[in-house]
Amino acid sequence: MKKQFYAQKPSFFRKYLSKQFLLFAVSSVALSFVLVSCSKEKDIDKISDAQTCLDTATASEVDACVAKVDGLSSQGASLIRCVGKFMKEGFTSPSKIAGAISNLNGGSGSNQSTAVMAALAFKAESTSALNSASAQQALTYCNEASSKGLILLAGLSQTATVLADLGLGSTTNLSGDALKTLMGTLQGNTVATTAVGTAVVSIYQTNCTSGNTTTGNFCQQFSSAVTSVSGGTSNPAAVGAKIMECYNTPTAEGCTGF
Repeated sequence: MKKQFYAQKPSFFRKYLSKQFLLFAVSSVALSFVLVSCSKEKDIDKISDAQTCLDTATASEVDACVAKVDGLSSQGASLIRCVGKFMKEGFTSPSKIAGAISNLNGGSGSNQSTAVMAALAFKAESTSALNSASAQQALTYCNEASSKGLILLAGLSQTATVLADLGLGSTTNLSGDALKTLMGTLQGNTVATTAVGTAVVSIYQTNCTSGNTTTGNFCQQFSSAVTSVSGGTSNPAAVGAKIMECYNTPTAEGCTGF
């Protein structure tokens, strides 16, 4: 059933939210370290142990696996932490992925994009504030790991989770429509605009330049926000405010692809 599900869903979610891809990403980075230098043998052992642990881990066991790379600051260790965040959220199960994918097929422009973001909001922690912190950590770890596919997912997750925490105090049952409304009400909140802008800039720089693009309209949307504000990528708060305006009011000046 799982194999058939993936074969039928040609999207970036099929690739980047499969357990096989997540763990392959870790093993690829670890192998590169082995080929470059043997001086980090102990670090490689810890990363390998963490990966082996994650191979069979349930969501409740992920933290213990990730703890095996505590104290390491390498790209491989960051990738373990990045992958661990998504595994803890349950994004390796077909039903969870199907929920996110269905939103790609259920609309267009701003409606489609915000529905996907809402489906990726973090919910595994005990409080909304902890979910927000976890989503922001995920983006940090994925950036450190230089995995553009996971940066895309983490950026979308951070956007939805932070806004839901600030505006609703909960990430449970977040909808795309509710997220669009939050983007309107929180446009003057600098914590919100900075978090959203940081996510957008990270995604834009890794996924939307040099001829790269993503599923859906994200790159077109993010590009219009980045290029319409003073300072561009060096001004994430302004980028965040603009993207929030565009999702809330797609016909606003400078908004393209919404």
